[in-house]
Amino acid sequence: ADTVAGGGRLIAFGAGHSSLAAQDVVYRAGGLALMNLLAVPGAVGVDVMPATLGSALERVDGLAAAVLDSSPIRSGDALVIVSLSGRNALPVEMAVNARALGVKVIGVTSVAYATETTSRHVSGTYLKDHCDLVLDSKIAVGDAELTLDTVPAPFAPASTVVTTALLQAVMATTAGVLADRGIEPPLLRSGNVDGGHEWNGLVFEQYADRIFYRR
Repeated sequence: ADTVAGGGRLIAFGAGHSSLAAQDVVYRAGGLALMNLLAVPGAVGVDVMPATLGSALERVDGLAAAVLDSSPIRSGDALVIVSLSGRNALPVEMAVNARALGVKVIGVTSVAYATETTSRHVSGTYLKDHCDLVLDSKIAVGDAELTLDTVPAPFAPASTVVTTALLQAVMATTAGVLADRGIEPPLLRSGNVDGGHEWNGLVFEQYADRIFYRR
């Protein structure tokens, strides 16, 4: 809410399956129009072939700096970084470099990984160590919530649904806080309801300098 009120932009980033929650708050009916996706080619989703390439890119040192340098992100913006483990180089360096640019960083991660795994970043730190605000998803290490004696591996991953719920709660709270301050939250309407496209067109026009998924 502070970022929106101050004229800043909202950006979300996630790699692999963590990108699903980030994508869910971008160009979303009922969501904030100012939320943009920071995409790293090959690391967003699992559409890249082979799918394991995305996991490999998360461990590449220096990639985050290159992505931020070519993005429209600037001081005064807010960046939401979604990473279940928070242990790989890409989310850690994304947070470090973004904060150096004067960007507020909100990390959505499972803090348990910091005590039960080792960092893959040269600093030995995790995403949670470089955020202005951390939302702990409380997801178990390994992202699988169920076990059976007859099944050798844990199963039923829960991080996507939990993280998505967390972020949608943040978006809803932001809208409420803005309204309490007398600021109309820049919300989108569904294009599948009468008048939705016309409403969104006005929002896009009003906030054209803070929306990048239309270019």
